[in-house]
Amino acid sequence: MTVGEKIRKFRIDQGYTQKELAIMSGLSESAIRNYELGNRFPSSEQLEKIANSLKISPYAMSDPNFDTYVSVMHALFALEDQYGLHAYRDESGVPQLMFKDKGHDSLNMLDHIGTWADMYQKFRNEEITEKEYLDWKSQFPAK
Repeated sequence: MTVGEKIRKFRIDQGYTQKELAIMSGLSESAIRNYELGNRFPSSEQLEKIANSLKISPYAMSDPNFDTYVSVMHALFALEDQYGLHAYRDESGVPQLMFKDKGHDSLNMLDHIGTWADMYQKFRNEEITEKEYLDWKSQFPAK
């Protein structure tokens, strides 16, 4: 599903017109229309405005490029910089993720990562539909 298709899906699911979403996000109606049609791609700032207007996480609509391990590493670096997330190996050598001392609840974060792993596996095994998976992901609103 493209970013534009995701914008359209979430907008329709919440009962908004393109005009209403444009007003709520401070963008033009033609911009919203062009994003949904795939004629233009929103910048990260514009995508965040749209996501915040729809009360969902921008990550639920983004289309990250993880074609290479370098792209994945840069995403992890961004999480480290923005949220203090870091990785380490426990006594048995198993990689672990934890927050540095920034007031985040590391155990809650790990529970969510485990739930995500379970849901993603169900989606990959076709135990749930893409719509069910995307609906689940949309439960994590932006701050």
